[in-house]
Amino acid sequence: ATIGFAAPASADPPAPPTEGDDAGFLAALHQAGIGYASPDAAIAAGKAVCTCLNNGESGLELVHDVKTRNPGMDMEVASNFALISSKFYCPHHLSKA
Repeated sequence: ATIGFAAPASADPPAPPTEGDDAGFLAALHQAGIGYASPDAAIAAGKAVCTCLNNGESGLELVHDVKTRNPGMDMEVASNFALISSKFYCPHHLSKA
C-alpha cells in the first residue's frame, strides 16, 4: 500500500538540512516496504523527523507523531520510517538512543 506522508507539524517549516542522501533514503524506504505517494513528500517528511529531534522531541513522541500524521502506518512502520530518516538525514541522533 502506498502511504501519503505528512511532515510533522511546526509553525514555519525550517530550511531542509543540507546533509542527506535522498536517493539512498528512498531506496531504504522501498527496501523496508514503506511506500509513498510522492518522493518529494517522503523526503520532506524524512527531513522533518530530524527537525523534530533537533527541537528536543523524544523518540517515542516522534514515532507517535509520524503514526498520527500517517494513519496507514502502525507503530512499527512509523518507527522504521523515523529510524531510516535519522540514518540518512541526522545520524548524530542515532547515537543518543
